[in-house]
Amino acid sequence: MNKISKIIGWVLGIVGIVVGVWCLLKGEASNEGPVNLLLRYSYFLLIAAVVILLGLAIIQAAKNNPKSLLRALLVIVGIAVLVAIAYALASGDPVVNVKNQPSATWLKLTDTIMLLVYILGGAAILSIIVGVIRNAITNK
Repeated sequence: MNKISKIIGWVLGIVGIVVGVWCLLKGEASNEGPVNLLLRYSYFLLIAAVVILLGLAIIQAAKNNPKSLLRALLVIVGIAVLVAIAYALASGDPVVNVKNQPSATWLKLTDTIMLLVYILGGAAILSIIVGVIRNAITNK
């Protein structure tokens, strides 16, 4: 299993580098093809990471403790609710100073992912602060 994950990681990394270099070389203001490809590749990686993470969490929960499978499913439902809320709050407004606007679907999806990054980044910072305070109190 470890070899498979290393191979997949190397392949995705090489594809990402190739696509990134291609976008830098071909990315002009009037040429939106490379940028769209890079965005779609990024969306693919994000979705693949989420699906793999959730799948591994369910498998690990079922393997270690079948009773904790319900807790893992509740976490997945919570994530789905968070994504639904971010999608509902995403504006999908047009990009400023861009001649060829992406479709409304892409604008909404991009805004949704940006909102999720903001929410998860804030939650990460908050959890670090709470962890430091908790450790300071318990290690007095």
